[in-house]
Amino acid sequence: MADDPIHIAQREIIEAGGRTVQSFGLNRLFGQIYALLYMNPEPLSLDSISAQLGVSKASISIACRQLESWGALRRVWQKGDRRDYYVAENDFRAVINNGLISSLNKKLDSARVQLERSLELLERGRGRGDDERVLFLKQRLKEAEKFRSRINRLLNNPVVRRMF
Repeated sequence: MADDPIHIAQREIIEAGGRTVQSFGLNRLFGQIYALLYMNPEPLSLDSISAQLGVSKASISIACRQLESWGALRRVWQKGDRRDYYVAENDFRAVINNGLISSLNKKLDSARVQLERSLELLERGRGRGDDERVLFLKQRLKEAEKFRSRINRLLNNPVVRRMF
């Protein structure tokens, strides 16, 4: 079976999925799980996913819950079996709009809050003898906020959203 061209192709696709999501700063396992499920015509249990990827069931469970929260996976029921089964969402638009963009928006909001908090802390520290350093840090934080704001506007631009 290891020399079977279909098995080799599936392994390569799974690894490519892992590398792809990793290049975006996400956990490699997310891409591997998604690719495995996307390439399977039947739902797979956590046990099966774990065995096929050679990763602990606990890690698979955590990753599947995250992917499910992004809308990339759906949990399905199998008659007569109490285990959790998953299928990949094959509507990439839904995955991007409901999962990835939503997740990025939350991270961008969190970054905004942290930048605002840091600016407030710098304001409180003014006049303590290191004004040059404070001005430098404030300038950098303002640049970071400007960039964060641009990304946020781009992600939420109606024209861009319609593309997905």
